[in-house]
Amino acid sequence: MRKKKYLSFFMALVLMVSLTASLGGCSKKSDEIVIYVDGGGGNGNFNTTASMEKTQENPYPYNTLEVLAKEYMELHPQVKIVINNNSLNSDRETVVSLLTADEAPHLLFQISPDELADAKNEWIIDMTSYLEQPNPYCADGEPGASRWREIYNDKELLATQAADGKFYKICLEKIPIGILYNKNIFSEAGVTKNPDTFGELLEVQKQIYENTGKNPYFPIYTWYDIVLEVSLFSRLFDTYDVIKKDGFISAEEISKAYVDGTWGISSNPVTEAEKMYKEYFKLMKEKTKYYPEAWSSYVALEEFLKGNVAMIEATGGYMVQAANDTTKDFEVGVFGFPYVSEDDSVYGGNGVYRGTAGLTTGYYITNTAVKDGPETVEACVDFLKFLTAPKNNNRLINDLGLGLPLSKDAEIIDLFQPLVDIYEIDVDNPNRYDWNAFCTWSDFGKQYYDTFLMTVQAYQMGMYDIDEALDVMETATKTAVEAMIKTNGWVFEQ
Repeated sequence: MRKKKYLSFFMALVLMVSLTASLGGCSKKSDEIVIYVDGGGGNGNFNTTASMEKTQENPYPYNTLEVLAKEYMELHPQVKIVINNNSLNSDRETVVSLLTADEAPHLLFQISPDELADAKNEWIIDMTSYLEQPNPYCADGEPGASRWREIYNDKELLATQAADGKFYKICLEKIPIGILYNKNIFSEAGVTKNPDTFGELLEVQKQIYENTGKNPYFPIYTWYDIVLEVSLFSRLFDTYDVIKKDGFISAEEISKAYVDGTWGISSNPVTEAEKMYKEYFKLMKEKTKYYPEAWSSYVALEEFLKGNVAMIEATGGYMVQAANDTTKDFEVGVFGFPYVSEDDSVYGGNGVYRGTAGLTTGYYITNTAVKDGPETVEACVDFLKFLTAPKNNNRLINDLGLGLPLSKDAEIIDLFQPLVDIYEIDVDNPNRYDWNAFCTWSDFGKQYYDTFLMTVQAYQMGMYDIDEALDVMETATKTAVEAMIKTNGWVFEQ
């Protein structure tokens, strides 16, 4: 253990020294502002590749962020933008070491596990007031021109808000998400319509299994379980959303609902919420009916590319990887996650915005920029405005081809078009909610998160019956909620 700590510290030190050396190696004019950019991304990194030639070893040649930086520098000769050769890839240990030493990139991509702690340490700056400013790089009349935040869908932007109500990151793209499917297997099985509801998904699975003998469906990760939970519990959101009242049910609001008795888990359900939770577990089990044997070691994407499974849950990067794979002998397509209809469940009828899981690639302005002075901070803000303006953002994202641009009017790569089409329909439906509106199992720390995933898997594999699984979750929930309330000092009036 000690050797591991020493090695981690040594690696972080090497990175700090390398970054410091690269900073010192620049011939900086006295009035020049230099901004170092991490280059990382949630769907794929934006660092310039070693070559712009597309090969098997270099499937996504890319230099658009660097090109945009050069265009920005032409507009602002006093600013020098340096895109790091490699992203830190949100490696928390390294990031913290660099932030502690005031040596992190000025613009840092990271998936922060605790924005409030980072803000309290003065490692990142509050972007809330900046989002109210005009974005001069947007065309007149374009969303964002008079108010930067209007580039974003308001619900999706609110999902990036920290627990203190402030915005610390600026997101550069959206996450494509849904089901990736083998068109050849669908045709062989006689499937002529992509499933739109949970019940239709089960029917298509049955049709594929009986007509082809192939595995119908498998997840890379349990993204669909988030959809199912939102779908069932959304009718109680008005009861839960009582503290911030922003359309998102926070850990504090879930804790209050638990104390009030309006949310909970029981193998002998009495309340509406307890009945919904038991229904939630039933649906999570139903969709696994045709899972392959020994599926805990099943590698979804690998088996999909071999033609052994018809549908897998996937995000944009996996979708593009499958579409571009030259070893497969079939065509692929994508569709949004099926919603839970009223025919599927007594609690059905609602759902999430399908097609995208919301915003990603959050960039933070770090204490390195603050150390370099207010002019550097303002230049960092301005460069982020430049990158989020539709004419630039469309190029930034589409040239890489792994995510969705911010603008609803952007051109979309053909593979993702069905996801955007269903999103545009859902976003105007009052019975659809943001992907991040409600996910109880991700709100109470890693131990609770792990307990949920392991318990669900054990139940799906037949190691628990539903009542045993719910008993485990009931105990874990009581412990997790009580600890969360105590840690945060929350007091709820009854």
